[in-house]
Amino acid sequence: MEYRPSYLNRYFWFANIFFWLAVHALFSHIQYGATVGTEKEISLIQTWVLMSPWFLSWIAVTSGIFLVIRVNEKPNVPLTNRVLSHVFWMVVMLFCYWAFCSLARVLLRDLGVDQFWNAFTHTLANSSQLDVFIYVGVLAAGLGIRFYHNAIQEGIELKRLHHALTQEQLKTLRSQLNPHFLFNALNTIASLVRLKREKDAVSALSELSLMLRKILENKNHSNIKVKDEVAFINSYLAIQKMRFADKLDTHISVQPDCLELAIPNMLLHPLVENAVQHGSQLESNRNPLNLEIRRDETELTVLLTNKVAKDDKHQGFGIGLTNTRERLARIYSHFRLELHPLKDDLFETHLAIPIGEQDA
Repeated sequence: MEYRPSYLNRYFWFANIFFWLAVHALFSHIQYGATVGTEKEISLIQTWVLMSPWFLSWIAVTSGIFLVIRVNEKPNVPLTNRVLSHVFWMVVMLFCYWAFCSLARVLLRDLGVDQFWNAFTHTLANSSQLDVFIYVGVLAAGLGIRFYHNAIQEGIELKRLHHALTQEQLKTLRSQLNPHFLFNALNTIASLVRLKREKDAVSALSELSLMLRKILENKNHSNIKVKDEVAFINSYLAIQKMRFADKLDTHISVQPDCLELAIPNMLLHPLVENAVQHGSQLESNRNPLNLEIRRDETELTVLLTNKVAKDDKHQGFGIGLTNTRERLARIYSHFRLELHPLKDDLFETHLAIPIGEQDA
């Protein structure tokens, strides 16, 4: 990942210029205060002008330091080469800085160009050590900003990749569910045709077309409204009741304030399909299948009650419930999917998910 230092935008230049102007103003005030009442006293403005080359030049030096950091961020550059590069450019930039400041001092004080060398050696003798410390401090700050920037970018990239991976996993799980219920629906329609129940077969095909249309409309959406999921389930149950007319007694209850809530696409269908499989395999008729959806404060609660065989532990079978658990674990930080035995061979599936936590 390429590092793009912050000086490439206006915020760096604002911070850079403001910082060194503030430092310049502070030291100018200190220097002016030190000369007040002495024979070397000059005005604050004169002090500011005379000291300006020494501090304002650091605006350019700081930009150069960040430029060197960027150059050294090229991939596959050995650590030794990076260190040598920093040392080389430190020597180059500081000597240029000292030469410029010495020349500015000569010109501002009207000393004559022939005094440049004396001014330059005076600078090396008196301020070079402090300038090296300042340079190293700015370099350390630049490296710190680089590491922080890279850490932020890597965190964002990892989060993006994790989100993309999760979405692909969820799409894979949904693609496993769709052929599963489609096979059962087509098997039901085939059974109706074999039984010469043409009208029921046509009605079943009509319901199946509605289901397929819903799948196509929502194939690129991870979420769906509760009302649309319930409509999908109603179409599925309509098909199954044509085949198992005497086996199932279905009832769906949804609180009005739940209809517009978003839930993961194809979340409830495998639970209902699982209940249908149990009820259709029983010898008894009119086996209850009750689906209740309600809102409990910050949770959406789904209660599915259905009848099972006496010797059936109802631990969940097939790809439907397995994928439902996997999807919930990938989408929510916390959820509940519990199976509870009730009296009279009834079983309750209790699903509770937080409202608004999943991504839209």
